[in-house]
Amino acid sequence: MSAAHYRVRALLHPLLESTQVFFLYTALLELAQAGEVDVTWDAVSKVADYAITMDIERRADGARRRVCFDIHDRSYLFFEPELKACDVYFKRSHFAPDVEKIAPELRAKVTAFGPIFGPGNRSAIFSLTAGWLRYAVANPRKAGASFRHLTDFLRLPVTRDFERGPDHEMPPRVLLQTRLWTESEVTAPPYAPEINAERVGVVRALRKALGERFVGGALATPFAEREYPDVVCHWDTRRSAYLQTMQTCLIGIYTKGLHHATAWKLGEYVAASMCVVASELRNDFVEPFTAPRNYLSFTTGDECAAQCLRLLDDREMARAMVRANHAYYAEHVRPGKQLQRWIAQAFASTKT
Repeated sequence: MSAAHYRVRALLHPLLESTQVFFLYTALLELAQAGEVDVTWDAVSKVADYAITMDIERRADGARRRVCFDIHDRSYLFFEPELKACDVYFKRSHFAPDVEKIAPELRAKVTAFGPIFGPGNRSAIFSLTAGWLRYAVANPRKAGASFRHLTDFLRLPVTRDFERGPDHEMPPRVLLQTRLWTESEVTAPPYAPEINAERVGVVRALRKALGERFVGGALATPFAEREYPDVVCHWDTRRSAYLQTMQTCLIGIYTKGLHHATAWKLGEYVAASMCVVASELRNDFVEPFTAPRNYLSFTTGDECAAQCLRLLDDREMARAMVRANHAYYAEHVRPGKQLQRWIAQAFASTKT
C-alpha cells in the first residue's frame, strides 16, 4: 500500500504554454517522486482564466479539499466559478486592495501565491504522457499542438539547474537580462512605454557605473534593435546560457513585471542565492520578502547602480543577503516545498 499522505487529482492544460503552469506541474511531480502524494492527471480542453485546480484527499481521514491556483498576471481578475467552488484560492498576483473588492464570503478563500519560476521535470514523462494521451484521443485535431507544449515542459531545465548554494563563490558581477515590449503587446498598466523606460534606464546606468561588472541588456527583438540598439544583448541569451551566466553573478536586478505581476526572475534569483536589487515588489507573498534583508530597492537607474555598488563594496552585507535569500528559497519558493505548504494550509481550514 502506498505511504503517500495525499491523493491528488490534477488538471493538465495541454494547450496552455505557460511557465506558471509548468511550475505547478513540477511542484506536484516533485512531491510525487518524494512519496508525499499519489497523483493522477485529467486533461481539460480549454483554459479557464488561468485557473488550475487540484482535488486533494488526505489519506489519514479521507478529508478532501478543492484547491485553485490562479496564475493570472492581473491582480484584479478572479475566476469566479472556481472561486465559488473551491475551498482555498491561491492567487499568484495577490494585491490586497483588489482582493478587498470581492464579496466577503469569497474573499476569505483567497490567499497569496508567492514567487515562482520555470523549472521542468523530465522524470515525469510517463505520468504526463498518460494524461496527454487521454486528451489526444478526445481531441485529435489539437493533439499536435498539445504534444508540442508537453515536450516544451520536458525539455526545460530542472529545479537543480537553477539552484546554487550560499557558500558558492560568486564573482562581483551584476545581471539583468530583460525584454522590451511594443505598445500592442501590453494591454493594461503599466503600459509598454513605462516598462521600457525603466528597463532601458537601468541598463544604461549600470553599464555606465559598473562597466564590465555588469552583464546584461535587452533581448535582441526587432523592436529593441530598432528603438534601443545601445541596450541590446549581443551574446547567447538562450535559457541554458542564461542559467550559466547566473552562476557567475552575485547580484540580480529586478524590474517591474507586466500588469504588476511578480516576474519569474525573482524566483530564479533566490534559487541561485543571489542578492537582489529591485524596483516595484507590489504583490503580497505568504512570507514577506523584505528590504534590506532580502533586497535593496531603487526607483531610478542611478539609484539602482548606487545600490549595486553598495553591495559590491560591502561584502558582509552581500553575504548576509545571499544567506537570507537561500533560506527564503529553501522554505518558500522551491517547487515541492511550496506545494507541500499550500496543501497543509488548505487542510488547516475549518472545513470538516
